[in-house]
Amino acid sequence: MATKLADRQLLWIDVDGRTSDLDNVAEAVGIDRRLAERLATEAKRADLTQYEDHIHLVIQAMEPPDEGDAEGSDPVRRALDLVAGRNWVVTVHDGPLKALERRDALTEGETRLGALDAAGFVAGIADEVLADYFDLAEAIEREIDHLDERALKSPRNDVLTQVVDLRRRIGLIRRTLAPHRLAFAPLGRPELELHDEVGRPWPGLIDRLERAIDAVENLRDLLLGTFDIHMGRAAQDANEVMKVLTLLSAVLLPSVVLAGVMGMNFKLPFFDEGGNFWIVVAAMVAFGVSMVIAARWRHWI
Repeated sequence: MATKLADRQLLWIDVDGRTSDLDNVAEAVGIDRRLAERLATEAKRADLTQYEDHIHLVIQAMEPPDEGDAEGSDPVRRALDLVAGRNWVVTVHDGPLKALERRDALTEGETRLGALDAAGFVAGIADEVLADYFDLAEAIEREIDHLDERALKSPRNDVLTQVVDLRRRIGLIRRTLAPHRLAFAPLGRPELELHDEVGRPWPGLIDRLERAIDAVENLRDLLLGTFDIHMGRAAQDANEVMKVLTLLSAVLLPSVVLAGVMGMNFKLPFFDEGGNFWIVVAAMVAFGVSMVIAARWRHWI
């Protein structure tokens, strides 16, 4: 099939798993031997390599954690190798990828698929992978909004723990996404234009990548806002506690002073009458009530 492709035909070979089948695929489409060896190992970073008659693009795909994973789990990262030649594209990955499933559903039943060259098809897959990053950014933004509400209600310690966890996840996404700039840059520079047989990819792919990076960067700003809300709410609660303690001290201070004066070691006729004890207690209560009334009048409480 690979040797009988017409000009208006495009062959897509999707290999799920880096197994011995790669040797057969490489031989069928004429992939360079060194590249076939590289495809057997999952790459850790995005990369672009040009060969004589085909190109090799590595994209790091990220998807939300599986439904069975614990809440707050890291996104699932899988390397996607795309090799494109004249009228054929080979994708290699470990495990299912939603980006490829969407691309497959988009092209299913399309009779004009031959009008799309290999470079355009690769750019379409890359765009679907970037769409998953936008979905991740949107999901984390919803988590930040929920965390903002919790931080406004009560400055609990677990809020700060979740802020740190979200910051770590955002950093992981950004460190995975940022290297794609080096891989996608040749797609937009004339001096590094892809091989003529492969075609020219969609020039808006780099802009799409920059918007994805900006979306992730915006998450960091939103998370800093959450931290400010948390610290502001904690400071407000601390002020409320200090206000209560200060008011309590102000209410009891006259009574303490009065008790100290009455406890001095000197003789007065006032102390000879036992009933005067209640007068002192009444004075202490009157001072306390006066302080509370004054605080209410001044809107301190």
